[in-house]
Amino acid sequence: METDIDYRLVSSDDHIVEPPDVWEGRLEAKLQARAPHVIVQDEMDYWTFEDRQIPNIGLSVMAGRPYEEYTTDPVRFSGMRKGCYDPKERLLDMDRDGIEISALFPSVPGMAGTLFSEAQDKTLGLRCLETYNDWLADTWCAADPKRFVGQMIVPLWDLDLAVKELQRGLDLGHKALSFPNAPESLGLPNIGDKHWDPLWDAVEEAGIPVSMHIASGSMRDSPLPLAVAAGTPAEVFVTVAPSSNFISVATLLWSGVLDRHPKLRFLSVEGGIGWLGYLVQRADEVYKKHRYWTRSAIKQPPSFYFKRQVFANFLDDEVGLATRHHIGIENIMFEVDYPHSDTTFPNSKELVAERFKDVPPDETRLIVRDNAIKFFGLDVQ
Repeated sequence: METDIDYRLVSSDDHIVEPPDVWEGRLEAKLQARAPHVIVQDEMDYWTFEDRQIPNIGLSVMAGRPYEEYTTDPVRFSGMRKGCYDPKERLLDMDRDGIEISALFPSVPGMAGTLFSEAQDKTLGLRCLETYNDWLADTWCAADPKRFVGQMIVPLWDLDLAVKELQRGLDLGHKALSFPNAPESLGLPNIGDKHWDPLWDAVEEAGIPVSMHIASGSMRDSPLPLAVAAGTPAEVFVTVAPSSNFISVATLLWSGVLDRHPKLRFLSVEGGIGWLGYLVQRADEVYKKHRYWTRSAIKQPPSFYFKRQVFANFLDDEVGLATRHHIGIENIMFEVDYPHSDTTFPNSKELVAERFKDVPPDETRLIVRDNAIKFFGLDVQ
């Protein structure tokens, strides 16, 4: 079966490498000097915020480079592809790669804004978080609002502030909320805890989805600590990093949050999909055999909630595609992960043509384009 793709793809996961001027001139004078800013030290660029120095790690900016050049060493802005930090250049790279629309995650703030949620000065953290959401809308997404999907971050430490910022983000035009996959690793209640219900009420009312990116909580995410233990080969962490969403998805299915909020929709980001068929099957088996002694919080088998409210994306997952009907073809979508080291750029359309050669054209289009358009509520044909 030939895969003739005469349309552009939609990427449900890409990353902004924030340029040095994101916070410049946007905060009150008393806070401006303490906002994130770039310093040069030992001929290398570093972001600095409170007592932290944050480099642009090489693996996060490898788009367009041969595998032989991959590195964890810090990279200066001058040493990375301009599409990493310039929205107009990003659009050109999307054109080169056959990508029409890109859903965006932050880098410096953490993929769910955890840098600011862990700030010592919460007033400063809030203003920096608000400023990021402003900049995302008025600078990056403004370069082409029809092609960039802004995903806002909210102050996780205060639910009233979180709901307020959610509404403000909606007014700015953002289409989704980026939320930690493991808030408990930040000392907060888990993603299914009733603590978050006021936020989920507001998200449901707004009708937007929630994205939970792997490792968006903290490096304390289970089971990642074992993967970075002393003496463990580096390849172990790279191999199992997607597993940080396994527990997150299971928590969604079992916690009752999807029962309490039937219109809430979650996207498991960059965790792949090859494991999902088994996870949901196993969860249904647990429901059948164990729900009596566990006094299960859910009213239906986990597969019911998964099909209705849980989605996942992938880059290159042959096992996942082979089991797509077990997962649900309307629950999965493609991602490019630009400019990270796993990115499919600049060969995304070629990869899709190869991997989907035995997938019917109507299913292919759903997975690499239409599902994401529907998920993010985009006005695109």
